Amino acid sequence: MIWQLSRQTFRAFVSNRLIYGIQVDSPPTFIVGCGHSGTSILLAILGAHPRIQAIPFESGIARSQRRWLFNTALRKFDRIAVAFGKNRWIEKTPRHIRNIEQILAWQPDAKMILIVRDGRDVAFSMQKRNGDLMRSIERWIKDNEGSRAYWNHPNMHVMKYEDLIVDFRGTITDILTFLGEDYDATVENYHQKERKWYADTTAKPDTLSRSDHNQHRNWQINQPLFDARGKWHQLTAEEVSMLEAKAGYLLVELGYSLQNIGEDSI
Repeated sequence: MIWQLSRQTFRAFVSNRLIYGIQVDSPPTFIVGCGHSGTSILLAILGAHPRIQAIPFESGIARSQRRWLFNTALRKFDRIAVAFGKNRWIEKTPRHIRNIEQILAWQPDAKMILIVRDGRDVAFSMQKRNGDLMRSIERWIKDNEGSRAYWNHPNMHVMKYEDLIVDFRGTITDILTFLGEDYDATVENYHQKERKWYADTTAKPDTLSRSDHNQHRNWQINQPLFDARGKWHQLTAEEVSMLEAKAGYLLVELGYSLQNIGEDSI
């Protein structure tokens, strides 16, 4: 529950705050993006930074219309960060991509990191969980279109999953610069610390079904960064054509090339 701290965490908070003077000195930071875009991996990487505490659950705090709950959660997250000896925190709820306006209204100094991934790869990955390729690409479109108005907002940093794979250090340096933090090499070894954020095991599940989704996510954040680009090439030509006919205009706008260039795709 996000509204309760364990006794151990609370004792650590009191000790670090009163004895060692550790306190949160930076604005709340949120990672947003369509599901299956790399939000969990990004959180694990940034949470390995010596000043940054990853909030190890998806809080969904901005999806409520109750501002007092939002503010209560921010205070809890401050305490979690201090309890772990950190000076700031980052929270990740992918569906907060639809609550950007509310977050900035309630917390004007909040920093937001939007991670974007090729919609064809997102749909390919997501349909393994929900069984519906077209519903998956429609969610990708809705989420990313809904965030468009904030792509150039001074409190928003937009990045691509693919850039993280191609240039890890440069991409993470850009994020940390946006946050006012220095690059630290510990982020490169994020996977060496065991995390059980979504499941009680770090083992890879046998399937990618809905029932195994949390275990699969937990396995992923405990692995070295691996290249998951271009998985959509496993789709049939007909499936790719349908995806590009539906989402081609947005793929192009975000800098992705199309396989099937045609009037119906752009």
